[in-house]
Amino acid sequence: MNIKLSQHLPKTHTQKILKKEAKSKDEACLVVLIDDKKNILAESALTDYTARIEQLIDVSHFKGKAGETVVDYALAGDKKTTKQNPVQLLLVGVGNTDKFNNTVLQKIANTIYSSTQKRVSSITVALGDALEENHFGQFALNLLAASYRFDKYKSEQATPILTDIYLVADAALQPALAFAQSVFAGQSLTRDVANEPGNICFPAYMAEKAQELAATYPDLLTVKVLGEDEMSELGMHCFLAVAQGSTKEGKLVLMEYRGKSNFSSDAGSTKATTSSAKVSGGLKALADKLPTKKAAKTNDANVQAINDDAPIVLVGKGVTFDSGGISIKPGAAMDEMKFDMGGSASVLGTIKALCEARLPINVVGALACAENMPSGDATRPGDIVKAMNGLSVEILNTDAEGRLVLADTLCYVQRYQPKAIIDVATLTGACVVALGSVRSAVFSNDEDVLFDLENASNLSGDLIWHMPLDDEYQAQLESPIADLQNIGGKGAGAVTAACFLSRFVEEGQAWAHLDIAGTAWNSGKDKAATGRPVPLFMQYLKNSADMV
Repeated sequence: MNIKLSQHLPKTHTQKILKKEAKSKDEACLVVLIDDKKNILAESALTDYTARIEQLIDVSHFKGKAGETVVDYALAGDKKTTKQNPVQLLLVGVGNTDKFNNTVLQKIANTIYSSTQKRVSSITVALGDALEENHFGQFALNLLAASYRFDKYKSEQATPILTDIYLVADAALQPALAFAQSVFAGQSLTRDVANEPGNICFPAYMAEKAQELAATYPDLLTVKVLGEDEMSELGMHCFLAVAQGSTKEGKLVLMEYRGKSNFSSDAGSTKATTSSAKVSGGLKALADKLPTKKAAKTNDANVQAINDDAPIVLVGKGVTFDSGGISIKPGAAMDEMKFDMGGSASVLGTIKALCEARLPINVVGALACAENMPSGDATRPGDIVKAMNGLSVEILNTDAEGRLVLADTLCYVQRYQPKAIIDVATLTGACVVALGSVRSAVFSNDEDVLFDLENASNLSGDLIWHMPLDDEYQAQLESPIADLQNIGGKGAGAVTAACFLSRFVEEGQAWAHLDIAGTAWNSGKDKAATGRPVPLFMQYLKNSADMV
């Protein structure tokens, strides 16, 4: 889909537009937005059409409610009238402009696209100064997102006629439009990989997609992949406990985006220092594969430089299919468990969007990819394994697997000494019960990270809700025979899952956890990935880059 800013309305034609559907590239439609008081948005730019618009509002009893439409195909009238106003008009209601938010803008964008995609090749949306920069960006992204489709496996594919969208608005909004296009590119990749079936999208597929990105953006991105042998030497036995039931090898994919500087990584480094008290499983033998911890500096200026260059790390749960393992799930809607890699899909998409936007910031994306299957090699309920940081975990339910792959990945990525770590996962059904599909849950040990995420949520319209992380919930994870167990009972399931993850974050490390179980995909007949929270992450990273 092509989308551009414009300062001009569609060109008029000298011939009538016939009732027979036209296929020419000259076919166009002017989209006019009307509020619930019947005011014409961008009226000053529409003076040549005002009389026709007002007449159409009157004869159609148009109310201007959000999503309401009426169309004038410009088919009738004498020759003179047709010459003056031959362009099709689509009136779209926007409701109360004081109540604009992402949900309303999405409804308006979807209405515009669905009303025009099958009959015109281009539309011009008259916006004028009706939308401030933030709402303009949301509107543009939603228009682009409305054009997304995943029909590659259908033998017959319906190709939309609509190919071009022109937004009549201030030229100063061009950066906002460019950013929306970058976010759309990343969000589309997220939806593509998440919509793929489990027989196509498994851990190696995710690694391949990351490597394809690195080949596309070699100046910005490098990718490293750890297999199960390497993870075993690193002591990542929580991760391996999930992967071992499948014939598909688990993969830890590390995507290093250097938009600002060449931050410290394992490339050409000396061996990383390790703490034998905390790290087990032959880590020292594989220390050169770990990012290097930086030596302490002696003055504040150098410390500040290190902090400015330190990356933000995004960690995505990538369970490419979740059968539940031995604690197998019910059969109903189990097909939707292909979406259980929605966290890693969103991190992959965010890195793509970063490369498109070329934000001046350092970011690491970690994809914790495994397939959770029942087999003779699968982990049993009651098994005890050790995490990379040395903690022993009693696995009471193999369907609480996402937190296990995340636990070891969180241990690993702290070697980057990041400014902040944000993990994202389709983690708990309890989160769906609590928040439904409107808001993602956020848990954090750092007020600054939490504030920045909430600010990004408000600006992007990709909504989150702050959840508790009180120490009192930790008691639910106590095990009589191990350091902790992987489930905390019936109560506060989303909270105890976050508490479990917090055990693998070192003291003083800023961290947040996003549970997107209710927002990563839509269920039912029209099941499909949403691409969230790519807009949230991109706004957060853009704000972080602007602050440096």
